[in-house]
Amino acid sequence: MRPLAGLLLLLALPPALGAQDSVIVIDPDAPAADSLERVGPPSDIVAELIEFYNDSTTTRVQGDVTFPTGSRFVGRLALHRGTLRVAGRVEGPIAVANGTLHLLPGADVRGDILVIGGRLIHAAGARHEGRQRVYWDAAPVARTDEGLLEIRERRRPIGDLAAARTSFQTGKVRTTLLLATGGTYNRVEGLPIFFGPTFDLRTGRRSALKLDLLGILRTAGSDTRLADFGYQARGELRFGRLGLAGRVYSELGSIEDQPLSPGESGWSAFLLQRDYRDYFDRRGYGGLAWIQLARPLRLELSRRRDEERTVRATDPWSLFRNSDRWRRNVPIDDGHYITTGIHLGFDSRNERYQPSTGWLVQARFEHSSSGDVKPVVLPRVVRPEVPLGRRYAYDRVSFDVRRYSRITPYLRINTRLRGDGWVGGDRLPVQRRVSLGGPDLLPGYDFRAFTCAPSGFTDAGLPALCDRVLTAQIEVRTRLGLNLGFRTPQSETGTRRFIGIEEADLVLLADAGKAWLAGSGPGQVPVNRIPSFSEWKVDVGVGLDAGEIGAYIAKGVSEDESVRFLVRLQRRF
Repeated sequence: MRPLAGLLLLLALPPALGAQDSVIVIDPDAPAADSLERVGPPSDIVAELIEFYNDSTTTRVQGDVTFPTGSRFVGRLALHRGTLRVAGRVEGPIAVANGTLHLLPGADVRGDILVIGGRLIHAAGARHEGRQRVYWDAAPVARTDEGLLEIRERRRPIGDLAAARTSFQTGKVRTTLLLATGGTYNRVEGLPIFFGPTFDLRTGRRSALKLDLLGILRTAGSDTRLADFGYQARGELRFGRLGLAGRVYSELGSIEDQPLSPGESGWSAFLLQRDYRDYFDRRGYGGLAWIQLARPLRLELSRRRDEERTVRATDPWSLFRNSDRWRRNVPIDDGHYITTGIHLGFDSRNERYQPSTGWLVQARFEHSSSGDVKPVVLPRVVRPEVPLGRRYAYDRVSFDVRRYSRITPYLRINTRLRGDGWVGGDRLPVQRRVSLGGPDLLPGYDFRAFTCAPSGFTDAGLPALCDRVLTAQIEVRTRLGLNLGFRTPQSETGTRRFIGIEEADLVLLADAGKAWLAGSGPGQVPVNRIPSFSEWKVDVGVGLDAGEIGAYIAKGVSEDESVRFLVRLQRRF
C-alpha cells in the first residue's frame, strides 16, 4: 500500500504549496458546480471591466508598472497583462485584466479594486479603503490596435466543426434537429452519421422532460452481424435534484475508454489509418436513476441488458496510409449481459473544459452476469476456461481522481490517479479487460505496450488482457503569450477572431503506471496487493497545449524507449 499512499500524498501536495505565502494573497473561491458550463468570469463582470478600461478618463498601462514610495496618483487606473506594484498613494479605482496587483508595504489605495485573471497580493503595512473583487479565471478579452479592450471570441471545439443543428420553439417544447458525424470514425463503421430530433419540455419551475431520437447511418460496408443503420433513443425526466432516464440502443461499444477520447481516435483513424480502440456490437435497453446530493456530488444507480456480439473490421478509407491494413478487431465473449452499476461523481472544478482549480472524482462499481456467454479461448494464466451452460458473473471497479491546483495566475499543477479492473467473481470478459501504453495514460510508450499477454502468445489485434491497471499523472502548466497569427477585421457583432495560436500552455509532464494479472500463479500479483512501485513504468515529457490542439514529446525512462511525438486535440486530463 506504500505506492498508493504516496500517490494520495501527491494529490494533496498542490494545496499545501499554495499556502506558503508570507503575505496575504486574495484567492477567490471556486464557483458552484452548477455553473460548470461557464468558461471564465461572469459576463457582467467582464463587461464592467471593459467599460472601465475603455473609459476616456481611465489611465491605461500595460506590462510591469511600479508606483514607488512617495508617488501619488489621482484618477482611474487600469492595467492589461503584467504586474502593477503600488508602494505610493493611489486615489481612485483600480482594474487589472489578466495580471497581478501587488500592494507593497507603505501603499495607500483609496478606491475600489477589480482584478480578473490574476490575483491581489496585500503585503503587511499596505492600506486599502474600498471594495475589492478578485477573479482568478482569465478574462476573455483582447487589446485592439487602438489600445482598447474587446471580447475575444471563443473558438468552436474541433469536434463541433462537422456538426449542424437548428432549434425552434413550439409552445413549451423546444425542438432541435441534429446532423453530426459524432467524431468517431473507425475501422468498423467508417463515418457514423447521427441524425434526428431532440425535444425539451419544461414541465414546471423545477422539472423538465427531454427526449432524444437519433438514427446512426454507417458509411462503411456492413458486417454479417452489424447492420448499416443503428439508433439511440433516450428519455429523461428531471425534478429538482432527482432524475430518471431510460434508453434503447443499437450501437457500437468500445473496449477501454483510453488511450484516446472517441473524437481523437476518430481523427487518428481518418487521417492515419490508426484506430486506438476495439469495438463490439451492443443492442439493448436500460434505465438510470440519480440524485444530486449536493451541488458537486451526484449518485447514480443504473441497470441495463445488453446483447453483445463480435464484429469484424471493414476497410474504410483514410487520408494517409490508405494502402496499409487495419489492425484486426478483437473478438469478444458473445452473450447477453445484465449489468447493475453504482456511480459516484464529485465535481468542484471551476470550469468543465479548461479547469484550473477544484476536484473531479468519478468512481463506479458494477456487477454483470450472463447465462449464455460464448467465451473466447484465452491462455490459462490470463483466464481459466469458462464452462459453457453455467452462469457467468463478475465484479468490476473503476475510479478517476483529478486535482487541479493554481499556484499563481499563470502556474498550475494538475494531478490524476486512475484505476480500473476486476475485483470479484469470474474473470473479466475480453470486452472489459484493460492494458497500458499509448497517448493518454503513458505517452512515452507505444499503444498497448503492456497487454499482459504471456510469452509465446501472439495476436494481430493486440488485445488487452490485463485484469487491473493503475496509473498516476502529474503536469505543471505555465501560460505563454505566443501571438502566432493575426486578428480578423471587426465583425457586425463587434468581435474579431484571432487566426492562429494566441496563447498556449507550456506543459511539463510525468506519468507512471502498471497493468497486471491478479492471482497466485507465475506472472501474477496477489489479488490483495498492488505491485511494488519499482515494477511500474515511468515516462516524462514536455509539450505546448493551445487548447484545441497540443503537441508533446515523451520518453519512457523505465526501459530503453525512443522519444515519441504526439498531437492531442484536447487537454491530457
